Amino acid sequence: MNQKKNIGVVGCGEVADGHLKAWNNVPSTEVVAVCDLNESLAKSTVKNWKIPNYFTSIEKLLESTELDVVDVCTPPHTHRSIAVQVMNAGSNIIIEKPMTMTVEDSEEIVEVQKKTGVMAGVLHNWLFEPPIVKADLLVKRGLLGEVFNVEIEAISTKHDAMASNKDHWCHKFPGGRFSEMLPHPIYLVRNFLGEFIIKDVQVSKVGNYPWMKSDELCATLESGNKYGRVYVSFNSPRDAIFVDIYGEKGILKIDIINATLNFLPARKVTRFGKATDSFRQAGHLISSTFKNAFDVVSGRWMDGHELYIERFARSLDENLDPPISVQEGLEVIKNLEEMCTIIEELERKR
Repeated sequence: MNQKKNIGVVGCGEVADGHLKAWNNVPSTEVVAVCDLNESLAKSTVKNWKIPNYFTSIEKLLESTELDVVDVCTPPHTHRSIAVQVMNAGSNIIIEKPMTMTVEDSEEIVEVQKKTGVMAGVLHNWLFEPPIVKADLLVKRGLLGEVFNVEIEAISTKHDAMASNKDHWCHKFPGGRFSEMLPHPIYLVRNFLGEFIIKDVQVSKVGNYPWMKSDELCATLESGNKYGRVYVSFNSPRDAIFVDIYGEKGILKIDIINATLNFLPARKVTRFGKATDSFRQAGHLISSTFKNAFDVVSGRWMDGHELYIERFARSLDENLDPPISVQEGLEVIKNLEEMCTIIEELERKR
């Protein structure tokens, strides 16, 4: 039997819980240590997850433990320095999104990865949510034909943990709360439409948090002769993430949070056609809901974090490329940095 791969997790905040759960579900790996500057948080994490060791510095973690993978769950402005240390020490690495907050920092990570040859990936978890995985497969199989448009609505309530916390690190960066959130729709648009240029960004303020300069955003993206649209809000009555992919043969409508996908094929606009189409859509949503419930109850359900980590571990075992490379992460940060610069300029002029 092959020896289990040793995993170290850096950062013991809320994000780490999803990662720890995912690693525990990979039979070929074992989390052997965590690291956090906050010792009490590190202690509670090893106690809650029954992990053998904790450290309060990256140096001690890397010196004291032989690690096959280091999973970085710290805020993104710390990612560059941690990633460089980890890769230079010879360990493979997973970095939470966004990979960094600047193109310069991401470029350094890419350079060090090339120099060291370790496996380095970025966790773009929405790409691995079940309905997006299915949509990606259907698009690649040609169900939609040529894709013409991708629209993403990512709306959150004012109680969003980051938006509502005036002391959260995200508010210190250009773009504010958007700086942490926008990588998700950016990499989804890139996945389904390809590279794009930013044609227009508009922001406004609806809510009453004085530390947020803007809390509504609408962006138009151009990929050749095709367009994408991203809408983000932190004033919604409920959390929702909708993705619409429009192609020459039909439309995919995806609800990421409820994990449903509906295919709307071409149809004739008749009274009978409308009725049968409505019944077909309702039946599909009902069957999707029952399947999701069965997967959860049977323990087969995997969210985006879990599936990415499972695939990263498999890639390591089979000597394959990571599911999402740091080079792909860099391309997302290029779009993110440009968009946040535009947001900052709009807020300055307002």
